[in-house]
Amino acid sequence: MKSIFRKILLLIITIIMIFVVIKWDLIQYGWQQAKGQFSIMFHAEPLDYYLESPSFPDSLKQRITLVKEVKKFAQSELGFDSEDQYKKMFDQHGKELMWVVTAAYPYQLESYEWKFPILGKVAYKGFFVKKEALKLEQELKTKGFDVRLRTASAWSTLGWLNDPLLSNVLNYSSGRLAELIFHELTHDEIFIKDSVDFNENLASFFGQEFTKMFFEKQNGKFETEYESYLNQLEDRHQLNQFIRDYLPKFDSLYKRIEGLSTTEKENRKYYFMEMFKRKLRQINFKNSKYTEFLNSEVEVNNAFLLSYKRYSGHQQLLEQELETQFERDILKMLDFYQKNFNSL
Repeated sequence: MKSIFRKILLLIITIIMIFVVIKWDLIQYGWQQAKGQFSIMFHAEPLDYYLESPSFPDSLKQRITLVKEVKKFAQSELGFDSEDQYKKMFDQHGKELMWVVTAAYPYQLESYEWKFPILGKVAYKGFFVKKEALKLEQELKTKGFDVRLRTASAWSTLGWLNDPLLSNVLNYSSGRLAELIFHELTHDEIFIKDSVDFNENLASFFGQEFTKMFFEKQNGKFETEYESYLNQLEDRHQLNQFIRDYLPKFDSLYKRIEGLSTTEKENRKYYFMEMFKRKLRQINFKNSKYTEFLNSEVEVNNAFLLSYKRYSGHQQLLEQELETQFERDILKMLDFYQKNFNSL
């Protein structure tokens, strides 16, 4: 009997060791992410701590009050279970805390994906340690992928943990801050496995609709902020539409150059990208920040293009769905997705 028990125990230990060896990179990454998240959560302070602090700027206190009002609205008007979310804030002291790496194949508009337990396939990888993000960026570039490295201002644990607010987002405009909170809270309510792009599109769509709904129910309290937000949305939709309209042209280009040498592919791609960037910079925006962004040294590649598809590629479809299937009743649409696609 003891011999059988020892054999079973040895078999279990062997299986665990094999799993650890095979999945070592995933285990190491998961540990780094958990350590980063829990460190931020551990050092976060209640929002009231900052509201009561005489040294904390009044302008930022107003933003904290806005976060509280948005959360309250999400609970009372949308039925979100958001009581414990964003109750605390981590003071970044102006520093960046998170970096996100995305990648795409060089001659096709297809994202490189990572596979995670429970979540399924995911088209981005986040880091709390910048050097790890830079390391992955370089590895992917060496393999020939188009890569994009960007910072992130928030994350969602899909309702598993009580996510803290990061202080840098208090510098956002009122509309952008409200939309960010609604976006992340939507992830807590709705999640579709192996559908990262649609999840992000849905959270973006609901985030915008709920922000407009929030402002419209404030009896003119945020009239100036609401007008500014609508102008920002107009600029954003114009930019997103321009990029969405160009994506089929890139698809067509990549099909045409399939049989060419790598050098010739690169040349054709380079000239097409340059033409795209010139036309992009000719768009007239209401907000100067969009013009400044497009005139900056941002690297435009397939990963850049797909990031716009990831967050806005399904917006027209969702708008049509709201119009035809739900008769412009955003709460009815929310209820449908909550019932059919519960978050993890």
